Amino acid sequence: MKVVTSQVKSSRGTPLTNFDRGANIARSSRNIAKLDLANVVQADNIVKFAKQAKFLGNGLAVIDFGSRVGNVHNSYKAGGNWEREMFIESSSFAATAITGTVAVDAGLALLVFATPVGWFALVVGGLAVAGVAAAASMGMNSLIKNNAGNTYDALIKSLYN
Repeated sequence: MKVVTSQVKSSRGTPLTNFDRGANIARSSRNIAKLDLANVVQADNIVKFAKQAKFLGNGLAVIDFGSRVGNVHNSYKAGGNWEREMFIESSSFAATAITGTVAVDAGLALLVFATPVGWFALVVGGLAVAGVAAAASMGMNSLIKNNAGNTYDALIKSLYN
């Protein structure tokens, strides 16, 4: 703890070294939104939730990427046009990731203002953000997969003509 807070020159301490200071900062009006934590258990639960959400998000991205690589590999093994399949899969993966990230960032920006309403609104809002991000990503994936093949064909045709 001393290594992490050694560069802080505050004589009153930091939120990491002084619980009262951390609670006062969280309750003060200097922040955009207050985060009212009643006890250490609630803070620990928030940390656990954040870790699980990050693990789940990264895990789902790895699974999605793996299935896309599998589709390209299956096309290669079947003697199909694997380059076209790779273009479709990679472009839809990139578009889906960007769409999901934008949707989550926008939703989290809105949730910052919902924090004072209470924990229930924060949890429901978080679930709504996750649902909207998933729906937007799936919609973008479908759109790109349906149209990327035509884009690839047009690019190849323009290169050879």
